Amino acid sequence: MTNERVVHGRAERDGTIVCDRVLVTVTVSDERLGLAPRERRHATVRFLHDIEPEFRRQLIQVLRRRGARSRRAAEALDPIELVVDGEQRLAARIEPPTIRNLSLEQTDFTLRQHGG
Repeated sequence: MTNERVVHGRAERDGTIVCDRVLVTVTVSDERLGLAPRERRHATVRFLHDIEPEFRRQLIQVLRRRGARSRRAAEALDPIELVVDGEQRLAARIEPPTIRNLSLEQTDFTLRQHGG
């Protein structure tokens, strides 16, 4: 069985809002036996509105590059903090999208939970 939860929120970096509206999708699959719970969870973020210019430039670099170059560009980004459901916070790193779109606002970037 697969469960999907979609929530709206905002993205921050060092207490500063870098995107005032994000769409976070978390998918949990019980069908992938033998994996730890965190390995059965897949999260993506879509940056929808009012993206800070420097952050937009960094995201576009990740989006336009392919393969290892895209992964290196994503690794160079500082972690972000997603604020969803009012005040629930999730520290995460952005990874390259699995499906690339022409528009940044229509691209789902993969999230990897950040330990601190």
